[in-house]
Amino acid sequence: MKKKTFFFKLTVFVNMLLLLLQVLAMDGLYLGIEISALKLVTPLLCLVNFIFFIYWFLRLKWPLLLFLVSFALSFDQWQLLYQFKSRGISTSKGLVVMSYNVRSFNRFLWLDQKDVPQAISRYIETTNPDIVCFQEYAEDLAPLFKKYPYKIFKPYLPDGKIGSCVISKQPLFNAKPIIFEASSNGGMQADLVWQRDTIRLYNLHFESLRINATDTLFSSEYSKQFRSKIKRVFDIQKEQVSQFNKLSSLTDFPQVICADLNNNAFSESYKNLSKNRLDTFKEKGSGFGATYDFSFFPLRIDYIFTSTNIKVTDYQTHDVSLSDHKPISVKLEWP
Repeated sequence: MKKKTFFFKLTVFVNMLLLLLQVLAMDGLYLGIEISALKLVTPLLCLVNFIFFIYWFLRLKWPLLLFLVSFALSFDQWQLLYQFKSRGISTSKGLVVMSYNVRSFNRFLWLDQKDVPQAISRYIETTNPDIVCFQEYAEDLAPLFKKYPYKIFKPYLPDGKIGSCVISKQPLFNAKPIIFEASSNGGMQADLVWQRDTIRLYNLHFESLRINATDTLFSSEYSKQFRSKIKRVFDIQKEQVSQFNKLSSLTDFPQVICADLNNNAFSESYKNLSKNRLDTFKEKGSGFGATYDFSFFPLRIDYIFTSTNIKVTDYQTHDVSLSDHKPISVKLEWP
């Protein structure tokens, strides 16, 4: 009997601790707390705590209330992780924009497939978006996109072969690179005329995490190094987001922002980038919306944001494995 009581108390304690970490990770910014590495694994914390909830529910034990309280406290944040599918079906003929990190078209043979550039080209032609914003676009390996007569490529580094690229069925103009100082990542901007109005299109790739097999929060040997690395990268990302927000504030044009943020939706960088903008996943997404191939838990690090006066009628995460990222696309309407 004593063993059962001890196990019960220990399980409740562990559950409470994990729920506290989850709430801090989700809402820590509002409390003046920034726990960078913890925020990175927020989806995993949510999953584990949900399993605890199912465990208590099946046994009709009072600790199930712990999860319900934490869920109520962080309800808005849960919507960043999971969206229930909308029952409505989009029938409009809006502007379809896709964002896709193509990982240099498999330059270093990460995938055991030789025709990755051609396969990506075929997939783009099949899905048929109006505009595609590519990150990690390798100019020398890129296929021809015959259905897209307009293309602008801007390397991340001067005279570089990898950078941002936009292909479009509509004319693009006023294209400029966006340079992040002391970084091998960057972005670009371009304008297009849509329904007689000018839309400013941004294509951004923020500082990369570059997580490898030795990076862990749990190993005593690497934990301190990992936390330091994550904090350093997150600080760079926040500075890059701040730089971009200052740039984007200089125009009154409606904006569409395609971004590989290299961070999840619980980060400070996401909150700063999404402020006063629509996260199209929250508007019309479904499920976890995971965009990055990472083991054990869903990781959404690719986003399409818009100005609040643009209507989002559809959102899709494409289930295709031709990169370590999945492409995402949205259908937009201009009032």
